[in-house]
Amino acid sequence: MFRFGKIKTALCVVLLYASLCHAYEEKDSLRNAYRSKNTMDKVFLYEKLDLNTKRAYQDFFYTVFPDLSNDPKIKGSKKNEIRYRFALAEVYNIKGDEIKAINILKSIQNDKDYKLSDSEYMNLLVSLQKSYLNLNLYSNVFQINSEIDNLRKKGASFPLWSYNIKSQLYAKLFLYEKAILQLKSEIQELKHYAQNDPLIIPSAYNDLGFYYSLTDNIDSAFHYYKRSIRLSEQNLQKSHPDAYDRLTGTVKGNMAVLYCKQNKYNIAIPLLLEDIAINAKNKEDHLGNASSLILLSECYSKLKQYDKANKVLNQVEILLPKIAQAATQVHFYKTKAELLQALHQTDQAYRYYKKAFHLNDSINRQNQSRLLGGNEILYHLEQQDDLITQQQVAIQHKQQYILRIVLFGLLIITLFSFIYLINSRKKQLEIQKMNAEISAKNKLIKESLSEKEMLLREIHHRVNNNLQMISGILALQQIHNADDSIKVILQEGQARIQSIALIHKALYHSDNFAKVPFEMYLKELVHVIRETYQKVGHTIQCDVEARAIELNINTAIPLSLIINEIITNSFKHAFKNRNNGSIHIVLQKINDHYKLTITDNGIGLPDNFNPAVLHSIGFDLIIGLTRQLNGSLNWNNQQGTEINITFNEINS
Repeated sequence: MFRFGKIKTALCVVLLYASLCHAYEEKDSLRNAYRSKNTMDKVFLYEKLDLNTKRAYQDFFYTVFPDLSNDPKIKGSKKNEIRYRFALAEVYNIKGDEIKAINILKSIQNDKDYKLSDSEYMNLLVSLQKSYLNLNLYSNVFQINSEIDNLRKKGASFPLWSYNIKSQLYAKLFLYEKAILQLKSEIQELKHYAQNDPLIIPSAYNDLGFYYSLTDNIDSAFHYYKRSIRLSEQNLQKSHPDAYDRLTGTVKGNMAVLYCKQNKYNIAIPLLLEDIAINAKNKEDHLGNASSLILLSECYSKLKQYDKANKVLNQVEILLPKIAQAATQVHFYKTKAELLQALHQTDQAYRYYKKAFHLNDSINRQNQSRLLGGNEILYHLEQQDDLITQQQVAIQHKQQYILRIVLFGLLIITLFSFIYLINSRKKQLEIQKMNAEISAKNKLIKESLSEKEMLLREIHHRVNNNLQMISGILALQQIHNADDSIKVILQEGQARIQSIALIHKALYHSDNFAKVPFEMYLKELVHVIRETYQKVGHTIQCDVEARAIELNINTAIPLSLIINEIITNSFKHAFKNRNNGSIHIVLQKINDHYKLTITDNGIGLPDNFNPAVLHSIGFDLIIGLTRQLNGSLNWNNQQGTEINITFNEINS
């Protein structure tokens, strides 16, 4: 078995070397072919390339393609100019320069000297939609969705490789179940056109498997990944070998991620080696190669093959300066730190942890800036649209003025018998205009509500991320602090922060942002506390009962801190010298107030227990937060400890 592993590894190295040579030759071949052609043939060459190739050579086309804009052969023909501008907008979109892409597409849309066909207008809308989606301008995406649907009803064809924009939108909003349902309906529609592009259905099933993996539905994820590979073998392996290699490499890399989640690292490693060998064919795809190499290093570390893990990470470190994506750099630093810690090189591990935290903090600041920048972009685009609208309104006013003069002349010539019909027509137009204005206002209100809902979800998501970051910093301080008393304080602070973070997590996963579903929240909180405080070999049974109770955030946060303190104390103190026990948590509504009861069958409180004399931070916190809830607190010992808190919901 060991010998077979060596042979397979050596074979992958050989394939990797051959792939690198092939990729270098192919790259030079494509660039030379582009430079050898005249102006419009360069545009045609770009259009014929598949999307993966365009992405692979995005830097090359981003550099050379704008130089064609002033060429006489393009400027001399409006049709050639529009075709070139469409291609240039795609170059900017693939490179991530969305503002330039949107400006070009808007200029095509507002060009009065060229009338777009339905298929051209469809391509324009889809390209705008992609750029808005990348900028997180979701209200614009929804607006274009309705325009695309109307155009499709008229019979306009839809670009195949834009089939999954709606499912991508749901995934970006963390609505993975909706993304899965949407993608399944998109795949059913794609099956009518699969003969036009045999790559698209296998790619769609890979996306579906990925969405299932995000919901931790491992079996369904494996099912659709395997279906993707089967369809690739049937439709691509012989006719499109390069596309087959790229897709199957990606799918196998995704399957390796799932095997890692199941701790099946020996199965994951061969799949990752295949993915890395295929990635190496595209010499410019440093990001994909680095991601697979980092995961391979993690697998070796889990198997305690630290030398192999370190060699793989050294390869990643060579690629790191060529990778612009900061998240991959954070992943590398964390993986390197974990490897060094496993090798007991604590000081070096701390330096890499520190790099990861600093870079992650920088990413969060960039995301916040991008969110603000997105709003500024939206304002700028709206200003441009308003200017165009004003110009169009001015033209309409002139046309209406001329029309009125003509109508006035006709009214003088025609008989008085037509006056009644004309007046009726005017009233009808006014009613239609009022109806149109009402419909437009209703649509604007719906879009505004949708956008606010998305922003609120984003706020809860960011608060949760920031609290998790603070929790991580406390955990890092705990690792590097030798004082046990300070470690306990840091651990307790981390648990309190975690209890608040779970509130915000529950809210951004919920459809109702005003109320926290408390039974689901309590089960997750208890799970986190058990993972932190339950000792090895001990079994503490926790039962939660809070049927259909939902509380607003002003009440939920102090209540969550109270429950965290009580349950934590039970785990730490109630079951000393015992291997098992039980904790029962009941939250119920009685008339216009709520009652929280927490009982355990532990050793109970001391007979002379008095929190005023105890001076415990935890119990002081419980008493203070109970007062904040306008509540009352009492306790007693009956075969353990029972704590009862009666409180009211805080409305403001």
